[in-house]
Amino acid sequence: MKSSAPPQRLSLSAYLAFTFSLMSILLTLILTAVMERRATAQVESSIGASLAELAHQTASRLDRSMFERYREVRLMAQRLVPDGDPDNLSRELAALQASYPYYAWIGLTDTAGKVLASTKNMLVGHDVSKRPWFDGALKAKHVGDVHEAVLLAKLLGNTASGDPPRFVDVAFPTVDASGRTSGVLGAHLSWDWADDIQHTIFDAVDKTHVIDLLIISGDGTVRLGPPMLRDTQLELPSLSEALTGKTGYRVELWPDGEKYLVGYAASRGYREYPGLGWNVLVRQPLSVAYAPARHLQLTVFISGLVIAGLFSLLGWYAARTITRPILELAQFAQGLGDGGHPERLVPSRAAYREAGQLGHSLTSMLDSLRRKEEELRQLNASLERRVEERTAELREALGQVQRSEQRVQTIIETAQDPFVGIDFEGRITDWNPQAQKLFGWSREEVLGRPMASTLLPERYVAKSDVAMAHFRETGAAPFINQRLERVMIDRHGREIPVEVKLGMVNTEQLKLFSGFVHDITDRKESERLKSEFISTVSHELRTPLTAIYGSLSLLESGMAGQLPVDAAKMVAMSTRSCERLVRLINDVLDVEKIDARLLSYDMKLRPLAGMIEQAVNDIGPYAAPMGIKVSLKTPLPDVTVRADGDRIVQVLMNLLSNAVKFSLQGGTVEVAAEVVSGGVRVRVVDHGEGVPPQFHGRIFDRFAQADSSDRRCSGGTGLGLNICRSIVQAHGGTISFNSEPGVRTEFYFELPLP
Repeated sequence: MKSSAPPQRLSLSAYLAFTFSLMSILLTLILTAVMERRATAQVESSIGASLAELAHQTASRLDRSMFERYREVRLMAQRLVPDGDPDNLSRELAALQASYPYYAWIGLTDTAGKVLASTKNMLVGHDVSKRPWFDGALKAKHVGDVHEAVLLAKLLGNTASGDPPRFVDVAFPTVDASGRTSGVLGAHLSWDWADDIQHTIFDAVDKTHVIDLLIISGDGTVRLGPPMLRDTQLELPSLSEALTGKTGYRVELWPDGEKYLVGYAASRGYREYPGLGWNVLVRQPLSVAYAPARHLQLTVFISGLVIAGLFSLLGWYAARTITRPILELAQFAQGLGDGGHPERLVPSRAAYREAGQLGHSLTSMLDSLRRKEEELRQLNASLERRVEERTAELREALGQVQRSEQRVQTIIETAQDPFVGIDFEGRITDWNPQAQKLFGWSREEVLGRPMASTLLPERYVAKSDVAMAHFRETGAAPFINQRLERVMIDRHGREIPVEVKLGMVNTEQLKLFSGFVHDITDRKESERLKSEFISTVSHELRTPLTAIYGSLSLLESGMAGQLPVDAAKMVAMSTRSCERLVRLINDVLDVEKIDARLLSYDMKLRPLAGMIEQAVNDIGPYAAPMGIKVSLKTPLPDVTVRADGDRIVQVLMNLLSNAVKFSLQGGTVEVAAEVVSGGVRVRVVDHGEGVPPQFHGRIFDRFAQADSSDRRCSGGTGLGLNICRSIVQAHGGTISFNSEPGVRTEFYFELPLP
């Protein structure tokens, strides 16, 4: 049975010819792109530099022309005398106007602004004191920017283009023989002179009228330019650079939506003429500027296509020459497939050496294939034996895995605590008998159900779902390997306080959370009873202690008369003991409130300095009998913190009382505050015995005291620093200390700034 004919494909010669053609076209496109870029860059650089030079020449021509007018008017003002003959004055002004045809009007006023003489007697007798040029001349501002005619608009009429006449004002004060100002000489220079400068410069270089000149004032208003832009304000990068005094060019998009190549320069004044801050832009449409480059690109592209065609013909001929021997070898190889002899694989002739080598290689390959076939049969037999051996090993490994799973399952089933397995979607995957006993659900009932809605009170379900979603997004699981106290429910809705420790398995094959649950109902009840007992005892003790303390205070103050010395000492000792007991009871109550999270905080923005000063004032009576001086380092930082003022004062009082107790007689306790990175730090420093190194790790623990014996010299409950830490942490801050025994001890806490 003959095999079906293979599908018709392009020959190697066709592929080679196509490749030659494609490479020629690709080379042409690359050359065209490179030429375009280089030509465009050269054209842009050349034309841009020319436009920048035109802008510079125009700005320079404007400055020099204005300088001439500036100098003429100044010289005339120095020569004229306002109280002279009006006819002579008018003739001199007419002569000045004749010297430069763009003087539209020249007038001489007295110091009050009345026009005494002018060209063609226009505005004679009028009051021009309100005109900017008059006031500017008196204030030494001799040149005014372009503006439309006001008083002369009706007398001069519109320009040839139909627009109202526009002027640049030049004005100087005149002085009399004594050197006093006697009037003002003002000249209105017609803005048409700017057009004349434009034609003078541009007619020689812009034969096709494709270059636009724009003269722009310092505030960005177009004073001279295309009609549609005149008197508009522009915000362009080129204008911004010109305003800085730079000269150059750039390509930019204009408000009309077209890109231009723009040269820019700024007028800087000339000699005594200070300049008006004009900026000159010379623009040319980018399509016009790049026209030579586009023409060169088209020429290169057409030439490349012609060359590509020639290369395609050459490639087709070369491909036919190369592929003819290969085709013969293919025919001989086909004969081999039909049962031919190996020696017939070598072609009778070869156009080049490589084809002959290929024929010999095919013969050698055939012999090698026959040897490899025999080796393959032997290898196949060996491979089958190895597969059987590997299969037996896999069966043994599978058995070990199954036995391991059985051991793990047995451990979970016999564990004393309930065990719950949860996948990363929050569904229950494992459930041991202890879990069934605690929660009332059988394994079959809960597998696959959402853990949150099954085992958590409804008020915690949403929070649990958010935590699981956050874990799936970020992979962060800070609750892993932590003992967590939670509230769970059984199938009847009864809430059960539990302690949970979670583990996590996160591999390619297995992803789950494992949790052992411990019922802490009895422990919670014991803690509640302890809290109630402490609270009851504390309150029951506080009432009689308050009465005893009050009575002792009255006796000590002498309300019952003068006591014997020994009795007074006993009363004083009893009073101090009552004070310690009251502080102990208050500290115990605060600790219980902190544990029960019942300690309330009135958080408001408060000045820190006031709280520090209050604590220092309150500790004074306590420190004075011991000869201890409390020194407040000022100035305190003027900052506010979000805090409960009474609680922060309580923290400071605890730290200050400790510092006073452990200071030497006549010592000093220093209080200071400073702003640190992200917050404010308050420091309390004493120079007493210090904190022993072995006590550093537990100094903030409850009932912790460096000297806990009955013989310690300073009383205390060991709860003050623990309460301080709880209060500072509730404010989002931290508390710590540094101690050099016998030299210096510093306790400090930091609060965040709002």
